[in-house]
This record gives sequence, C-alpha cells and structure tokens, in this order.
Amino acid sequence: MNIIATFKNSAVWKFLVKIQEWILTLASIFVVLIMCVEVFLRYVVKSDLFGLEEIVVIAAFWLYFMGSSYGVYEKSHVKADIIPQMLKPGQRAFLSVLIHFTMAALCILYSAWAVEMVHYSIVWMPRTTGLRIPIFISQTSILAGYVLMSLYSIVYFFEELFHLLDTGDGKNSQESAGVKTNESGR
Repeated sequence: MNIIATFKNSAVWKFLVKIQEWILTLASIFVVLIMCVEVFLRYVVKSDLFGLEEIVVIAAFWLYFMGSSYGVYEKSHVKADIIPQMLKPGQRAFLSVLIHFTMAALCILYSAWAVEMVHYSIVWMPRTTGLRIPIFISQTSILAGYVLMSLYSIVYFFEELFHLLDTGDGKNSQESAGVKTNESGR
C-alpha cells in the first residue's frame, strides 16, 4: 500500500471527514430551525428577534465552506468533464494530474489569503452591527474550508501523479499488466 492510501485510511483523515459531517449536519439543522423560528416570529407572533439574521449568516458560512470542502473530499464538486472524454487514457491521466495540481495550488493560495483575513479580523476585531458578534467567527469558516480543500486537493494530486507514474500510460494497472477484465471487474 502506498503512502497516499495509508494516509487516506488513517485516523486523521477519518477524523477530518467526521468533523465535517458533524458541522454540516449541525449547521444545516441550525439554519433550518432558525429560519422556522424567524418565520414563526415574523408572521404568527408579528414580532422580530433582533439580530437573528446575523446568526444565520454565520451558520450559513460554516455550512457553505464545509460543504465545499466535503465536495472536494468526495470529488463531487462541479466540474466540466467533456474534454477528458475526448482524450486518450494517457492524455486523460495527465490532464487529471494537471487539474489536481492547479486546484491544489489555488486552494493553497486562497488558504494563505484566508489566514491573512482571519489574522486581520482578530487584530482589529470588527463586529456585526446588531449583536456585535466578532467577524472572525464566520471568516474562520473560510480558512477551515480552504485548508481542508487544500489538503484533499494535494492528496488527490499525488494520488493521480503516482497513478500516472506507476502505469506510464494512464491506464489502470491491471490493463497495463495485460490482464483483461470484463464489465463487472472480474
């Protein structure tokens, strides 16, 4: 087993995924409940709870950025994949490596910018207008999301790179070894 597979089976990898799943679940439930309370207060009680929108925005930030990083983890994020379908397997594998490298580089860049943004928010401590909640709470979700996206992108880049280098032509290792498989993989 290679180092990438070992890392993906590690407790750290599994812990990060579980934390994301918990944050996604709790933030989703929280946003739905807060929105229900808001609707009930506004249209049934004819009242308004001051600053409720600020709390929803913070939860939505965490939901969005954890969802984005979870999409990268699952490889289910939005992508345009018509060009790879027109390429040969070796070209497709090279393009995959290039795409994963680009994605990792951009996520690392955005993570660095997010560090600066959160640092600025901690130093200057801007707050929301209503409840005076520190802005860095919502901005930390951006940092956490991009750090996780960077991690997953780096791991998938090396996974694709090692696969390309191992097989040489981008085909799976069984085909490269001359082993024929049917559609069910047997």
